[in-house]
Amino acid sequence: MQRPGAALTEDEILITRFQGGDDEAFDRLMAIHTDKIFALAWGVLQNREDAIDATQEVFIKLHSALDKFPAANNLNAWLYRVCLNHCIDRKRRAKWTSPQLSDEDWERLRGPESNEPEYQACQSETGRIIRNAVDKLPERQRLVFILRHYKLLSIKEIGEAIGCTQGAVKAHLSRATARVRDELRGTDIYQSSEVE
Repeated sequence: MQRPGAALTEDEILITRFQGGDDEAFDRLMAIHTDKIFALAWGVLQNREDAIDATQEVFIKLHSALDKFPAANNLNAWLYRVCLNHCIDRKRRAKWTSPQLSDEDWERLRGPESNEPEYQACQSETGRIIRNAVDKLPERQRLVFILRHYKLLSIKEIGEAIGCTQGAVKAHLSRATARVRDELRGTDIYQSSEVE
């Protein structure tokens, strides 16, 4: 059902079309969302094959749920939440330990925006130092930090994605930022206040 006075988003149009029998609408939804879900899965699992499997599982779940999915719901938040839950469950089952992300992993996490100035900065020595500090964060803080600063989600979107209040997201983000700053003390980065 359309919200009064609001234009339909592309997701809403595609969900409605799929619910009306247009199977190609699902393919389009996948094309829109696959890269960001894969990047999130890779950011959590830190393994390419596991991230591919997790991404496929998320879209299998979406396909099953889409017939009754309210078109006006936030599909992006739903996908992030399902992906995070799947990845966290997978890590628990595997008694996973956290390796550091490689430069290639970070490039994939940033997505296809390779021409953006932020992406170029991420490839510099400064970016490597910051990434090493982020790798040392506790899991929940690392997720919030990555979702906010690398995936550029709003506080509200992060809360919906990880299933906590906006206040909790802000607390995790504040702690994560403080820890990253502590890791960067004594470096040129700290002097230039690049992490805020």
